[in-house]
Amino acid sequence: MDIRISSDFVTGLFFCALGAVAMIIGSDYPIGTAARMGAGYFPLMISCGLILLGGILVLRSFLTETEEVGSIDFRPLALLIVSILLFGLLIEDWGFPVAGLVVVIGARIAGKHYRPLETGLLAVGLVGFCLLLFSYGLGLHLPATHLW
Repeated sequence: MDIRISSDFVTGLFFCALGAVAMIIGSDYPIGTAARMGAGYFPLMISCGLILLGGILVLRSFLTETEEVGSIDFRPLALLIVSILLFGLLIEDWGFPVAGLVVVIGARIAGKHYRPLETGLLAVGLVGFCLLLFSYGLGLHLPATHLW
């Protein structure tokens, strides 16, 4: 059997590993039932979904001709990780609006086609939509910013 290292194969293995690690970490939480879900129910379902998706991708890599794994561009990966970490660090002190703007702008800069005006409008629109949805629509308390 000839195993080619394709992008689907590597992505499938990554999803399976991520799902397995999440399942192991969440194994201490009570699962409950579908009618009365415990704290571990949602992580278990997401982990199972990741493992299933990873298995489908690995199977697909054997059945179809897929793209070979090329060189990895670490710039977008580093920008995404840094923007997510900054979101976590900024949300308590600077609030959701500022942290949300940072993560959206950081994710957009990581892409190949960065346009400042488009990115600014997208960031403001997404943060505004999330504020309306979570604060007013769902009644959740999001940390406010110290700027106003």
